[in-house]
Amino acid sequence: MDAHQHAGNYPKPKKWKEYFLEFLMIFLAVTLGFLAENFREHLNDRAKEKQYIESFIHNLKDDTTRLRHVIKSNVKQLNGLDSLLMLSDVNMAFDSNRKLFYSYVIRYWYTRATFASNDVTLEELKSTGDYRLIEKANVADSLAKYESEINNLYKQAEFYKGYFKEIVSLLDELTDMSVLGETAFIERKITGEVIPELRTENGKLTVFFNKILIFKTITKTLVENNLKPQLESSKRLIKFLEDKYDIHD
Repeated sequence: MDAHQHAGNYPKPKKWKEYFLEFLMIFLAVTLGFLAENFREHLNDRAKEKQYIESFIHNLKDDTTRLRHVIKSNVKQLNGLDSLLMLSDVNMAFDSNRKLFYSYVIRYWYTRATFASNDVTLEELKSTGDYRLIEKANVADSLAKYESEINNLYKQAEFYKGYFKEIVSLLDELTDMSVLGETAFIERKITGEVIPELRTENGKLTVFFNKILIFKTITKTLVENNLKPQLESSKRLIKFLEDKYDIHD
């Protein structure tokens, strides 16, 4: 009798609907958790994407400042080279002509401005693999295009720097820069009386002025065909990115 009573206390088997409801609730909970996590990751990725773009815009603004400085310096040097080239037909036996030669060389030649891009953000995007975070239309392509433009600018500048070094070597053979210690030298102007002779044997002076003329063409081409267009490209890219990501100072 007791055995029959205990047997009657066992729980009744669940109906298939109850199993289905439990399964459905678990499935929904897992799915919602998955979707919520994906949504959080999406928000984090978009926030990180904007941070990268903000950082890149700062780099671009650095680049525009540097480009303006380099352009200004090169234009000043071009004007100075014109003054130097005016001495190509004068008689360097005269002390006054040599004084002008040394003054122009020191004032306009021994300073050189070349451009170096602030590529911190681009390098970080590549090294971390976070380029994948750049999802807005045409943005990743614009960044890659900008990097390609900068690399092309570097290639053009290498020719400029190589020719510059050639002329410096020729000047070492042609001049005696002890003049800087033996004469008054104020604001890059030689004011003393003792001006060293130029070593003009073997046509060195003619070669020098020929190279200066070619270097002037190289520099002008670099400024007009590379530096100035790159400045405008950088400014356009800043505007594009600021509008695309609603970034405004």
